[in-house]
Amino acid sequence: MGIYKNLRSLILAAPLAIIISCDFFDSSGISDKEIKTASKWSKNDQPPSYPECETLSIDSQIDCMSDILSSYITEYVYSSNIIAKGDINEEIQLIIKIDNEGFFSLSEVQTSDNIIELLPDIQGLLSDAVISLPQALPATKTNVGTFVETKLTLPIQITASASE
Repeated sequence: MGIYKNLRSLILAAPLAIIISCDFFDSSGISDKEIKTASKWSKNDQPPSYPECETLSIDSQIDCMSDILSSYITEYVYSSNIIAKGDINEEIQLIIKIDNEGFFSLSEVQTSDNIIELLPDIQGLLSDAVISLPQALPATKTNVGTFVETKLTLPIQITASASE
């Protein structure tokens, strides 16, 4: 009977010991505020890029990357022979996600109802264009030396004349 009493006491005490001991092993020692601060983008971090932009300053790398992306997307859209239902001369904003491996996806298209009405297939076409972009060098969070996911806003000018 004594064995069962000791076993029962042990079974009841074990979960309590585990619950209490979890607080003693907070090994992170880093507050949520410190993590947020360290995770914010800084001027020392490396933005996503292409090899041909790597030798430039950080600001110039961003411009170089934007120029390459705009060129690819514009060429893709023009080569699709999309037909507008009316005249358009507007700028849209593409919110593009670049994952931690350098692959692209379209997060959002900020556009007017006018463009959607006159070019109903534009969002699908832009998504296809972004997905087809060549893989980039991903952004690097330099204080931890790891590749990170980023988003960028890319303005695209849409100019079209109604087809006759």
